[in-house]
This record gives sequence, C-alpha cells and structure tokens, in this order.
Amino acid sequence: MQRSLLPWHRHVSKTSYIYFSRRFLHGTSTQSKRVTHAHFNDIFPADNHHHTSTSSHEALQDSIHHTAHPASLLESCKTKEEIACEPLTPRHASTGSVVLDAVREYTRQYPLCVLLVQVGDFYELYDTHAARYASLLDLKLTRKEVASGVVVDFAGFPSRSLEKYLDMLVNHHQCRVALCEQYTVAPSPGPVVSAIRRRITRVITPGTVVEERFLDSHAYNYLLAVSPRRTNNALEPSSVGLAWVDLSIGEFVMQETQWLAFKDDIARINPREVILPESVKRLQSTIPDYQLLLQALQSDSNIAVTYQPDTTFDADTGRQTVAMLFRSNPLLASPDTTQLESEKESELFGDAEYAASNALLSYIGETHMDQKPKLQPPVRFAVEDTVRIDSAAMASLELVKSLKEGKRSDSLLGVINHTVTHAGARLLARWVASPLASLEAIEKRLDVVSFFHHDRYLLDDFRLLLKQSSDVQRALQRLALNRGQHTDLIEIGATLKAMFNVKNLLMDAWKNCDDAHRFVAVQDLMASLDSHDALASHIDKAFDSDRIANRDGKGQDYGYIHRDFSPKLKRCYKQLDWLHSQRETLQADLRSLCGNSLQLVNTGPLRHVVELNASRASKLLAQHSATLINKTKSKHRYHIEEWTELSLKIELTEASIMEIEQQVFKDTVADLLENSAGIMRSCRILAQLDALACFAYLAREYRFTRPTMTLENEIRIVDGRHPVVEANLAKNGRMFVKNDCTLAERQRLWLLTGPNMGGKSTFLRQNAIIVLLAHIGCFVPAKHATIGMVDRIFSRVGASDNLAQDQSTFMVEMVETATILNHATDRSLVIMDEVGRGTATADGFSLAYSILNYLHDHIGCRTLFATHYHELADAVARYDQIACFMTSLDEAHDDQGSFWFVHKVKPGVCRQSHGLKVARLAGLPSSVITLAEQTWRSIQQSDRLLKP
Repeated sequence: MQRSLLPWHRHVSKTSYIYFSRRFLHGTSTQSKRVTHAHFNDIFPADNHHHTSTSSHEALQDSIHHTAHPASLLESCKTKEEIACEPLTPRHASTGSVVLDAVREYTRQYPLCVLLVQVGDFYELYDTHAARYASLLDLKLTRKEVASGVVVDFAGFPSRSLEKYLDMLVNHHQCRVALCEQYTVAPSPGPVVSAIRRRITRVITPGTVVEERFLDSHAYNYLLAVSPRRTNNALEPSSVGLAWVDLSIGEFVMQETQWLAFKDDIARINPREVILPESVKRLQSTIPDYQLLLQALQSDSNIAVTYQPDTTFDADTGRQTVAMLFRSNPLLASPDTTQLESEKESELFGDAEYAASNALLSYIGETHMDQKPKLQPPVRFAVEDTVRIDSAAMASLELVKSLKEGKRSDSLLGVINHTVTHAGARLLARWVASPLASLEAIEKRLDVVSFFHHDRYLLDDFRLLLKQSSDVQRALQRLALNRGQHTDLIEIGATLKAMFNVKNLLMDAWKNCDDAHRFVAVQDLMASLDSHDALASHIDKAFDSDRIANRDGKGQDYGYIHRDFSPKLKRCYKQLDWLHSQRETLQADLRSLCGNSLQLVNTGPLRHVVELNASRASKLLAQHSATLINKTKSKHRYHIEEWTELSLKIELTEASIMEIEQQVFKDTVADLLENSAGIMRSCRILAQLDALACFAYLAREYRFTRPTMTLENEIRIVDGRHPVVEANLAKNGRMFVKNDCTLAERQRLWLLTGPNMGGKSTFLRQNAIIVLLAHIGCFVPAKHATIGMVDRIFSRVGASDNLAQDQSTFMVEMVETATILNHATDRSLVIMDEVGRGTATADGFSLAYSILNYLHDHIGCRTLFATHYHELADAVARYDQIACFMTSLDEAHDDQGSFWFVHKVKPGVCRQSHGLKVARLAGLPSSVITLAEQTWRSIQQSDRLLKP
C-alpha cells in the first residue's frame, strides 16, 4: 500500500499519519502487522519519528523565565527535549529497578518534597514517603518487590485522582510535592522502540499552585519572598525587602519596609507561602528579630515557610533579571493609570526589593520546570498612600476573619462582600486591608458609588451583566502555562462581551445623567475599559460553546470548532460525513446478512472489528474474507478488509480535524496572550467597578450613606451602626441601637464607662469600622458622617495571651499599647478598651491614667478610651479635650431583680460595672452570687476602693 494511493491523507500532517498508522497496526492481527510494517518502514524511515524540537524563540523565552544566575540562563537555552533526554548522572549503585533508582535519585535532589512517581496510569509513593503519607492520604500501605530481593514500602492511586491527592497534600498538610512524570523517547538510529523515562516536571507548593481546585476564588494566593537587610556596623537588619506574586493571575508587587512594620505587612499581604534566607533559620538565636519573624510566621498555620540559599537573595542578579523580563514591556515605560491607587510602577526599585524579587523569581523557575507563568510588570506598593492598620487592629476589628473561629463570614469583609465576580471579591479584600490615604482618590471612588446608587435600575442591570463574566485573570494564566481548556476560551470570550455591554450601558447612563460632570471618574474608567471586540468576535465565531459546555470527557475529542470556521475544516467535515454514511451503508449490508446484533467497532482495545453473535459468524465467513481476532462463547470478532480500510480513513480524517482544531486553539491562545496586558488591565477595571457597585448595593439594601470627607481633624457620626453586629442581630429579629460619636475640637478624646455587656467594645469598633469604610470609598452605616482623614487606625481591644512568645495577657496588652503610643500621630484614630485591667487595681489605674495623659498632651489624636475605672473621670476632669460618656442598664426594681442593658451612649459617668448581674446572667451558682454580693457591700462600706 503506497501513501500516494490514499487521497484522504492530504488533510493530515505526517506526524498524525504516523501516529494513526501505528494505532492501526496495534489493532490488527499479527499477520497484518508483519505485512503493514514493511510498507510503513518504506514510507516513513525511522529517522523521521522524532518529535519536533522547541523553536529557538520558545527556548529563548524559557531562558528568560529562568531567573537564577547566568549559568542557569545558558543551561535553560537547551530545548525541552534536550534537557529531558539527558541521562541521569549515576551517583549510587543501581537497585535493579529503574523506577526505584529514579525515586531515590529524585528524593535526594528534592529532600523537602513528597515525591509522586507516575507509573503507567498510576501515581505511586515509595520508601519513607509511602510509610509517612499513606495514612494521611487514606491509602493502603503495602510492600512491593520492585526488583529481585528488593522490597520497599509502597502506596498509590489512579492518575485521574491526582488533583484530589495534591489538594490533600498541599492545602491540608502544607506539603511540597514533586511530580515525577513519565515520557516516551524514540532512540535513533535503529528500530523504532519506545523507552520510558521519568523526570521532575513540576514542584507544587502552597504558594505556587494555579489550579482552580486548590485556590480560594475570593482570595489572592500570594507567594512572598522576604529579604532582611543588615547595616554595616550591626547584626540587626535595618530594612526588609518584600516581593510577592499571585501566580494564578501573575500579579507582581514589591515593597521595602521597616523591620518594626513587618508583622503589620504580613497581616496586610496575608501570604500563603513565605520564602526566607537560610541564614534566618540559622541565626535566629543570635538575632532576636529573626526569632520574632519566625514566631510570627509559624503562629499562622495557613502560612508555609520555605528556606532558600542566601545566594539567591542577590540584588544585582535581581536587578538584571527584572530588567530582562520587563524592560521591553510598554507598561514600565508608560505607567498604567488603572493600577490601584496604592501601587505605583517604577523602573527602579531598592536593593532590598531586588534581592527579594530574585529569590522569588528563582523559586518560581525551580518549581515550574516546563512552562513558566506569565507575570505582569512589577509595581511598588506605596505605603504612604494607604492608611496603616497594624496587625492587632486587623485582628481585633475582625476585618477579614473573626477572632473566635477565624471565619470570613463573621468578619467585616464577609458582611460587606456583595460583589458578583471573583476578581471583585479579591480586590475588595485588598481594599479592606489597605484603605486609601488620598482624599482625591477616595472622592473618585465615592463618585462612582454615587453614580450607581443614583439609579437602582442601572445598578441591577450592571450587576446582571457582570454575572455573565468569569475569572479571566486566572484563565489567562492557565492558558499561559499550557493548562488551559476550551472552557477557558469560552469564559474569556463571554467576559469580553460582558465588558462591551457594560461599557455601552454605563456610557448611555452617563450621557443621560443630569449632573454628568460630577461623575468624571466613571468616564475615566469607561475610557480605559477595552473589550477587545475583535478577539471576542473571533472566539464566538470559531468555538462551539454548546459543544464545549456539554463536553463529558468521553467519546470524540473534536467538534469544538464550528465546522464552517475555515474552508479546510469544512472540507474535512464533508469528507467525514461521507465516510460515516459509507459506514452506515456497510453496517446495514452486513446486518442484512448477519442480523442486527452485528456491530462495526472501532473503540478502546477493539480496533477495526466486526463484532457479531457466534451463531451468525458462518454467514459472515461465507461472504467475506474475514480474519478471526477474538472470540467468546457468545461473540466473535473479525477483521474484514472493507471495514478496516473505511475505519482507517475515518480515523485519519478525524485526525486531520483534530489537528486543524488544535491549531485554531493554539492560534487563539497566542492572540490572547499577546493581548494579555490589555485584557488584564480591563479585568482590573471591571473588578474595581464590581467592588464599587457592591458599595452602592450595600447603600441601598442596608441604608448606608455617603460620608463627607475632609482634611479637618474631626469625626462626626450620627446614628452610627456596627454592620456585622447589626447583620447578626437582624437574623434573630432584633434591632441595633444607633449611637452618635463626635471627636473634634474640645472633645478629641472620649472616656467611655459602662457596665459589662453594656456595648462599649461594640461602640469603639463600630466607629473605627465606619472610618475605615469611608477610607476605602464605601458608604457608611450611619444617618450622616463627616470623616476627617486619618493616617493610621490603632485598636487595643480584647484580651489574649501569646504563649508561643512567652507573653501573658497583660504583656500582650502592654506591647500593643506601646505600639500605639510610639507610632500614633495627631492624624491617627485610636480605640482602647480596658487598658490596665490585667494587673492589680493600683497598677492598672495608674497606667490607664498615664496613658490617657500621654494621648491627650503628647499625641493629640482622636481617641475612644473605654474603661471600668470610673474614677478616671474624676482624675481627668481638668483636661479640656476629654469628654466623658457612658452606657448603662435599667433595673425593674422587682423581686426577681430584673434588668436590661441600655446600649445608648450618652454624656456622663457610669459608676458601677454591674459585674455581679452579668455573672448571674451567665449562670453562676446562687451561693457564689450571694457571697459576692456580701463581699461587694463590705468593700463599699469599708471604703477600700482606690481613690484618685
């Protein structure tokens, strides 16, 4: 059989022809194989059987992404096939098993990783890894003889379950996983005999995952590198370089921070994995700050810590690497005006930042061997453009998670998050952690919120359109890493169309608005929103969204492109339709001869087979030259020339269709990646619009109002509410008690007294939250609010110890208080609750008084100071800028001693804490309450209370 005699081959490439010819060979009888092999080797010499190497351009791009030292860059210029085919350097005697040799070699190379080895259709663990992790993964641990006399511990699971077990290892057990995958090479010269090789294709860590299954769609997955810098004359680090990236979207940020602010930066960034120099671990006993750094990271079970050689934290190499990666990118030459207000692009970063970025990029290169993630140009996080919130305030205000159970749903973020896109939800979380310090930027956000709030129908229509979009940022990264699917293209196309519709909707609404001049910020966002209409149109024209949506992973692996998309594809489908009609005709003819049980089979292990009942086989043999392939008691399976030729033609035609569709897919992906910078920019705008529309939704649904922002040093809130407490009370049908708060001239500091359970802590937190919401551009839960700009928000609320750092509850309280007194300015907002209550009465009262004095005389910041030391009101009576307010409870004066809390804040001093009433309410035994009351009366009569 000569190739020229097969006219249907012209639609398929030589590689596909070889593949399907081999597929045909393996499905035929032994005799057919011998005959066909002769023709095959004549047509396709063995030296043409190798796969095409990666182009030099692709190799260069790969080399750019290898961010280690120059030697590594030169090494990475080799093609993937060259690297893959390099023999493993023998270091130890062979065990007699190729698999076990590879396991032990790669275990030595990656000692901190769990090694998953692909063997056929399974992933397997060996030796100590099997013994240690089998029970954690709920796998059966067994013993396996891998070579003569060599028995090792063993566990495994099917390849289809890989993501499940990766999720367990990486997310649940904080493990690093090295994937050792198999591949086939065809040696040359000589007979075509495939050989199975294995190599590490990827190292998966908590901070480097990009698969959707492993990620929280509403949160960033940051990988952070930390580079402490030391002075020349001291061991203590003077500054810290930070570089972090979310590989799932390619966002790349740098910052240089001070050592004392590091803990607060960690709370704001909330990384999933942190890369540290090895010297930090080695010198932690010598440098106290290193020890504190490690304790701060290790106290959060969600943060994985990785150590890298100090040599990777090299500023000069980092500077060269960043320049190589991004110098040609136009975004660096022309700053992107759509970047978040707290992030600024710059061509120049500090040495500390470059050192951290080099370690970060080197680590990414080590964990992603085959395909490198596509990173956006780096931006600098500008601390001066944000309101600083220390880690204690972040926790006590429960901004992103609750104190008790760490739930997002019970936090401020959980209550105000009514975004409809994943990117919008992630952006909102960032805004909450880093509010704006620029009055102009805040007013722009508030203008956009007002624009949506002004028209309920516009708001609803806009949010409905947004729901048609998808998480394009992560979809693009999956495509860049060659892990994308057709569904990613459909999602991107739908999002681009949603952008087009959003832009038209907002443009029409803006033009018809009576006071459009007020909403210049909306126009600016619309002007920067590029819907890439040509790309969206191409995706819609090329891809069959219904077929892709209904894809079940079974059956034919083509049909995702509209058959009329190209003339060549149309011709192939026409040929395929004709071949299928021939198949139907042949099957009908054979069934008329042998009965309806006859099937023409060409799936699975049965290739080009005529299957029929055993009782009907004689009729087939009487009319056709058939070769028996397989038989059972009830079924016989034969090869006949007509079906073999026809089925091979169908296969090759299908192969040509798949090849065309694959090329369309690759070309479309290439176009998307070429335009990825602009698409990502539009995605950021869409996320901003989603977050701002969320604020408008809050305002309408929960009666939030636009705050009046000012540069004056004042806060005036009328009928303020705590959004989280109010939401939880509403679930039980209860109303929240509204309160006013005025911190301005003559009363910049409020001294708040009241009973236990009287609502003092809630009042403190709600006013801090209202100020924070105003600074992220959100309407606030109040009837009216005038908010003077703040530079920092401090919170000393709640009591807890820190056993890891050997700190008692009182010590933690004093450390947090010291932070406030040392860093607060006259532009700061400070809330403090129960300062001094963790020690003896005399000590505590003295500290509370002196702290109040310092806040009043030396700092002069706006302060809410709650206490049970009602004697403080008498002690500070001479201070002209301290005002006394109180909460109280009402008593029924009946036999039962009934009482209820009045959460209304009013001027005055509460002289009783009513702790005994709260104890009775908590259910203490009556004898305990009785004795406590007697003791309390005795103390009152003996006048033993501390007097100022």
